[in-house]
Amino acid sequence: MMNFRTDLALERRDIYRKANNISNEVDGIKTEEEQLNENLRITRVKVLNENGEQAIRKKKRKLYYNRY
Repeated sequence: MMNFRTDLALERRDIYRKANNISNEVDGIKTEEEQLNENLRITRVKVLNENGEQAIRKKKRKLYYNRY
């Protein structure tokens, strides 16, 4: 069981992938990135099912993050 020190779903997904040597998407998680312009990128993280909830300790829902 992982002990997370962050609350962001995107960071939790990245930590989980690294800790478990996963190169593809985590089962139960869907991530989409959209480049709006050269300075703004939106990353959407969607927890699809219980596997995703358990992996990153977030409830099943859509979460949005902006990356600059």
